[in-house]
Amino acid sequence: MTVTEQLNIERARQYLLDQAQNRGVGLEVYALRDTATSIKAFQGEVSEFKLTARQGVGLRALVRGAWGYSFTENLSETALNRALDTAVENAELVAPEPGAGLVAWGEPPALDLYGEGLSGVKVEQKVQVALDLERVAREADPRVTSVPYGGYGDRDSETLVGNTEGLSRGFKALHAMHYSYPLVSENGQNKMQGDWQFTREFTELDPTQTALRAVEKAVALLGARPAPSGQFPAVVSGECLAELLGLFAPMFSGKMVEEGKSPLAGRLGEAVASDLVTLVDDPTLPRGLNSRAFDAEGCPSAPLTLIGAGQLGAFLHNAQTAARAGTVSTGHASRMGYQGLVGVGPSNLMLLAGDTPQAEVQAGVSGVLVTGVSGGHAGANPYTGDFSLQAEGFWLENGAVAHPLEVFTVAGNILDLLRGVQAVGDHLEWTSDGVGAPAVRVDMLAVGGS
Repeated sequence: MTVTEQLNIERARQYLLDQAQNRGVGLEVYALRDTATSIKAFQGEVSEFKLTARQGVGLRALVRGAWGYSFTENLSETALNRALDTAVENAELVAPEPGAGLVAWGEPPALDLYGEGLSGVKVEQKVQVALDLERVAREADPRVTSVPYGGYGDRDSETLVGNTEGLSRGFKALHAMHYSYPLVSENGQNKMQGDWQFTREFTELDPTQTALRAVEKAVALLGARPAPSGQFPAVVSGECLAELLGLFAPMFSGKMVEEGKSPLAGRLGEAVASDLVTLVDDPTLPRGLNSRAFDAEGCPSAPLTLIGAGQLGAFLHNAQTAARAGTVSTGHASRMGYQGLVGVGPSNLMLLAGDTPQAEVQAGVSGVLVTGVSGGHAGANPYTGDFSLQAEGFWLENGAVAHPLEVFTVAGNILDLLRGVQAVGDHLEWTSDGVGAPAVRVDMLAVGGS
């Protein structure tokens, strides 16, 4: 073998672990390979076509209780040896961390995150999905002026983890998705809304339905009137509540709790929400956007109930935060690719559906129906749970939609919102970040109108 010959990620992982064993170094290897397609269409033509491929390995060496990181996309033996040297040197430069260790975890669940996937699907078929999305949306209603955002994407990935304690495992995952965000105009008002679809089977994609739903959502916002200001009963749509839960997911991190940065610290076993609220993180959902057989440390995935019938039951942990908290990992070690550090993060976070139909959730409500929020990077504080966000939605009169509202502000605290839940809808809506929730009715919400 020449020094420039590239190993595949499986052979690279084993080579690194063998080298670390020979040197008496504790090592974890996180390897990733993926290929992706992205196609966008505008005014009947393909405006962007991208094919990308990447692979690499991330190393985490453990030297006298200290972690040292490195990564490489060059998978020759020479480059792998250099990456191992760098990881060890980095570990020797930093202080030991309590709870640091490598574990040979038990077997992960058997998940099919691949299916038939893209077998036999031609590039022309993918292009046609993007073109159909744009065309159907543009032709669906004369008030559609353009479709600025829309397209098709897919990803085929393989993730491997191994360590010098004997751990060696991997899984493959595939998904295809499309999205459409049409711009509509009427009487000087411009509104934009959208819809999307995620699947692991290309043949399940329905660009016509997605485009029509997107246009329906956008057109519904036309004719908006100024929102009033004050405290009002409210219905929060499933998609909007999922957006909020995604913004505040860090408060369930064991790392945030340990650092005193979560309003839930020290509250395990307490009632923190309405008894109608059960919040679960489940990495094992066959159709979950962020499903995985194991986490970034190789710990097997399993559903975890964070809030059960209103009571705080658990936090998300990786191996190290769990050790310091005197518990066991929940399988929520996360990494932003092979370049990233190991942290803590959710997978498929969802507030479980109740048994109340949508019409009954908003029955009798005279107040606001909030369908979306924005500005979370500045307006949501996971350290306190407070939020002040731009929102869109509708005014309800005795449970019926009276008219759409101009952009307004909603403010409050996420825990107060969850404590005020009076009814929970019977089906989930998901965000493209993998957070799901049903519509809920809450007793009161602060609204700032124009």
